[in-house]
Amino acid sequence: MGLLSRLFTKKSPPSPREQQLEREFIPIIMKDIATKEEAQLIFQKLLKEVKADIASKPDMPLNMGDYLLKNEKNNARISKMLEKRRLFGVTDDQIREWWNKDELERGLIKKFSEFQRMAIYSMLKSQGMSAKEARKKVMMCFPTYGEKDLSLHLPYEIKEKVDNYIYALLSNPQTADATRQQIEAAGSVNDFIVEKIDQGVL
Repeated sequence: MGLLSRLFTKKSPPSPREQQLEREFIPIIMKDIATKEEAQLIFQKLLKEVKADIASKPDMPLNMGDYLLKNEKNNARISKMLEKRRLFGVTDDQIREWWNKDELERGLIKKFSEFQRMAIYSMLKSQGMSAKEARKKVMMCFPTYGEKDLSLHLPYEIKEKVDNYIYALLSNPQTADATRQQIEAAGSVNDFIVEKIDQGVL
């Protein structure tokens, strides 16, 4: 597209849903970003990426969580998908809560989670760490979540529960040091969380 075309092409105004999500996400982004203006730019970048991802895939049913649970018993693919999640203790309520979110919200949660990890990774490399060292450090600081490859990631369905659990431990002076030592011994935050799930603690 030429310069004149870009100048005179009108951008579609944000939908009410996009405006609502912006109001919800800006305070979250600002926990890591200094100014509201920067946070808004990051939100718009992530939103653009999410919308492009959605446009490239087939439409999904609304209230996807209800659809998955309803068809679990008579659809082998869905049954296998949910079975993997239940190994992490994922409940029907958590499946419903995550998958009933619209695609914009789920996409933004995923994109911002990756943005946080990459921001820390880039910072560590700029401080002189090698790529291998930086990746290992990030794994010690942040859990990773996924929807497909759960051999390497935790399911998004438990993201809120896990994030709150880790925050509670690390923000408490009485448990912070011991938790860091346990994460180090486990090898990563993900491995630490899997241990806690296996122990029935989480």
